Amino acid sequence: LELFDKMILPILNYGSEVWGFTNENKIERVHLQFCKQLLGVRQQTQNNFVYGELGRNNLQIHRFISIIRFWLKILNSPNTKYIKLVYDMLLKDMEKYPNKISWTSKLKLLLENLGLNYAWINQGVGNADAFLSLCKQRLNDQFVQTWNNEIFNSTRADSYRLFADFGLKAYLKHVTIRKFRQELTRLRVSSHRLQIETGRWHKPHKIPRNERNCIVCNSLEDEFHFLLECSLFNHLKK
Repeated sequence: LELFDKMILPILNYGSEVWGFTNENKIERVHLQFCKQLLGVRQQTQNNFVYGELGRNNLQIHRFISIIRFWLKILNSPNTKYIKLVYDMLLKDMEKYPNKISWTSKLKLLLENLGLNYAWINQGVGNADAFLSLCKQRLNDQFVQTWNNEIFNSTRADSYRLFADFGLKAYLKHVTIRKFRQELTRLRVSSHRLQIETGRWHKPHKIPRNERNCIVCNSLEDEFHFLLECSLFNHLKK
């Protein structure tokens, strides 16, 4: 993860302080593909599960931080620099055409959404490092709040939400045998071949949830049944 953040992320987000307000799903797919390969799960695994297991935010947040950092740099630039001249032109455009969408209007909206509108009004902050740290914290809090809401409302997260919390899981570091670590991850994030999951893949129509039964016990074959109820694995449980 550290190698990705230091070697790949700067390439994916290169120049994002300018174009970063664009929601680049193709770039996020590269990030998620890497994370899923790292965990050893199927590419169809729900993205929220992957973010939660690794404690990862999407790359849009990194781009927002780059934009805010660039804005602070512009504010401290001499009035004769090109970036400051262009920025001043954009500010004048905002006053003249308030409904026009531009880099500055999107920045203003971003700061408002973070509850930091005072920085835009003042066109400056006191301590730049402390302000950036506050922005990171609020962006992260918003992401985790959205993540929690989506996990709560997901039909695939019936088991996951029982033990879900956002952050890099300890077992990923402590289970050092790769095949065991991957199988544990697959069970946690529903990237397995139990009927509760494979019933979704059935063609041409997915099997109704209440019919995804265990072939031995004829009851719903979910993670709980697999671990604690199924008679087929009694010898392993003992």
